[in-house]
Amino acid sequence: MYLTATVILSLLPILNSQYIHFPTDQENEAFSSTADLAALRGTPEYGMQIEQIISTGNTKLALAVNKALLQQASRENDNIVFAPVSVTVALALVLLGAKGKTFEEVSNVMGLAAGVDIQGKSLVVHEHLNNILKKLTKTTDSNQKLTIASAIFVQNDYPIRSLYKQTAKNIYKSEVLNVDFKHDVNKATQLMNAWVSERTEGKITSVLSEPPIDTTKVIIASALYFKALWEHPFFDGMTARKPFYTNGRNAPATMEVEMMANGGFFPYYKDPNLKCEILGLPYRGNETTMYVIVPSSSSAARLKEFESSLTQENVDRLADSTVSTGVVMLFPKMKIDTTINLKEVLKTLGLRSLFSPSEANLALLSPGEAMADAPSRASLALQAAKANPIAPEYDRRDVLVFSRSGFPENCSKIFDKNSTEKMCETTDGSKKVLYKKFGDKVGRRVAKRDTLDIVRRIVDEQSSENFHNPGLYADQVIHKVYMDITETGTEAAASTSISLSRDGSRLTFRVDVPFLFFIRHELTKTVLFWGSVTEPTPNFPRS
Repeated sequence: MYLTATVILSLLPILNSQYIHFPTDQENEAFSSTADLAALRGTPEYGMQIEQIISTGNTKLALAVNKALLQQASRENDNIVFAPVSVTVALALVLLGAKGKTFEEVSNVMGLAAGVDIQGKSLVVHEHLNNILKKLTKTTDSNQKLTIASAIFVQNDYPIRSLYKQTAKNIYKSEVLNVDFKHDVNKATQLMNAWVSERTEGKITSVLSEPPIDTTKVIIASALYFKALWEHPFFDGMTARKPFYTNGRNAPATMEVEMMANGGFFPYYKDPNLKCEILGLPYRGNETTMYVIVPSSSSAARLKEFESSLTQENVDRLADSTVSTGVVMLFPKMKIDTTINLKEVLKTLGLRSLFSPSEANLALLSPGEAMADAPSRASLALQAAKANPIAPEYDRRDVLVFSRSGFPENCSKIFDKNSTEKMCETTDGSKKVLYKKFGDKVGRRVAKRDTLDIVRRIVDEQSSENFHNPGLYADQVIHKVYMDITETGTEAAASTSISLSRDGSRLTFRVDVPFLFFIRHELTKTVLFWGSVTEPTPNFPRS
């Protein structure tokens, strides 16, 4: 059972005027240029390639966060466990609203580096990340459950532009909940902790140990709950305390751990170049796998050295190189509960402006308290956006809302997606034009969907005095993980145990030294969890 929650405190994303950029890494031979990806636009391969880039970015984020945490660890033997996909979802909600420098920094941290410019269609990233999340949560095994949830907690009297709320809901199924940080912060904290507890099946009951400051306006939270049965359960009744060698097998054992036993055919590979072994522990249905990597002559120091040299290409190649092999294995039974403040980590990775009140430009998310009753022409454009702003392609049922200057003026009624009635009219004195929902054309001009990118360009053209920066920024990024790794399953183990006793030719995979692991969704190659373990918990003194 694996659970995680990520909270970004005092965070207000904004609608941005930038374009998303995709990397053109050398290792991606099939799509090594802008022209290659652009040529696929409109085909299924285009979407698949974008999802591959997003998934690759998630793995790069996992490695970058892990390395930063290793450098910042207070003890050399601290365990590190986190959920990259949960962090990615939280950052995606930021990216959805980021502008300028913050947008660039968030996209870089997410692995969406400069390369391919998706001009006018930056929301394609969010659309395809949404597709990935749907694939992650879809399973053929009724015993497996993966829930990824996000929420935006908003100060009661603080206005947030409806288009952001609507888009967050459509893409990420993100809830927008009103709380009162200013006058009843304790109740707001209780509500947020209750939300996280519900989304993690009660395993994480508190993600905020202390109430946030009373000037907080928005908190973005993401939670992940994962529970699955092993495809080949560990042997029941064979778990026993065994020595664990934190400093390597050539040094005295530092502790004892509850070691589980298993045997059978598992994905396995020994890499002569990286000098490590990797073994896969599939979950039932083989949709998700926990991969365990043990460097040769592993110790706490050796593991840290090994991790510092790992790349995203290494990780994918190691997992993809495994083949079914007869293995006898010992693996520690673990229960891990960690809380990490990722603020300094993200700043180390280059995401700095988000935490700076002087650099974070958040004006397009909210007009600010003082501007709440002063809508601008751009805010009217925001209000006029359609119910589903994520799809960039033209839909013949939609209508283009515009005036001669590019904005709806003197509108008598804002568009209602469920209405066929007149939604807006221009009254410039010389000509009246009516716009209806199901009109395919206005005059001879083809109607287009009003996407966020169009809105961003509209806002970008406005005078800056209409869009005051509300002065909000990220205060903390709290990430909490609960993991429970057990034998889970007994019937299948008995027959496997008998088979094991008749075959002495299988190799031994003993995880009694520091190791790393990651849990990967095989279809999308998305890393759900990442862990670096030097002292499994619980552990016991040597007797």
